[in-house]
Amino acid sequence: MLTIDFERFRVAPWMTALDIGCGRGRHSLEYLRRGCRTVAMDLAPDDLRYSRYLLASMVRDARAGAAADAPAPGASLDRSASAPPAFLVLRADALRLPFGTERFDRVICSEVLEHVPDPRRAIAELGRVLRPGGLMAASVPTPFTEWAFRFASDDYFNTPGGHVRIFTARRLFDLLESEGLRVVDLHFEHAFHSLYWWVRGVCGLHDEAHPAIRHFRMVLTHVMFSRPLSRVEGWCNHVFPKSMVFYARKA
Repeated sequence: MLTIDFERFRVAPWMTALDIGCGRGRHSLEYLRRGCRTVAMDLAPDDLRYSRYLLASMVRDARAGAAADAPAPGASLDRSASAPPAFLVLRADALRLPFGTERFDRVICSEVLEHVPDPRRAIAELGRVLRPGGLMAASVPTPFTEWAFRFASDDYFNTPGGHVRIFTARRLFDLLESEGLRVVDLHFEHAFHSLYWWVRGVCGLHDEAHPAIRHFRMVLTHVMFSRPLSRVEGWCNHVFPKSMVFYARKA
């Protein structure tokens, strides 16, 4: 399930690509599938282990069109390297990226900025490591759904590691533009997830065994493989999307 639209993102083989807050590697996997030299980064060790497993499996199966072996930590990301790495998985903080200036052609920051204590600093770091002319994709929850989830459950904003702010489209637009990132596109995604998280808030945010939550999760799985359901969700994205996705180019 991708939040970033890779056709809008214009990813090409052998680009150097960063996925900040990669989670369990969904966008990193798509980077690698399209032949990018991929860096997956997060703070959660369990998620990083899972991402490393997925990416290594793709490389082993020769479906990525990238080099066959993952590099050792600290390996060079220089384009001139004779054997560029297929992927690198790092534990690092978005507020202090461990990379030099202008190292990446593409940067993804999906569903991360609502968690960090200083989003302006995070966006400045994203812009710093992006090459001139490169694209960044940033997604955050819509304010409508965030307020709906807060109404459904007091735990939604009180869970450790959860969301610490609500973004409006204007606020994120202004933050990106203020750091020299010109917004070039915007779309909305995951309407069915809006319903899913509202159901979770009503039925028990942390109750994974609740029948309504289990069955709704099954529906979300079917959406990924059903063209008719995906089409219905596309219509619903115009009404109650969960995420808004910005694409911005560095001057």
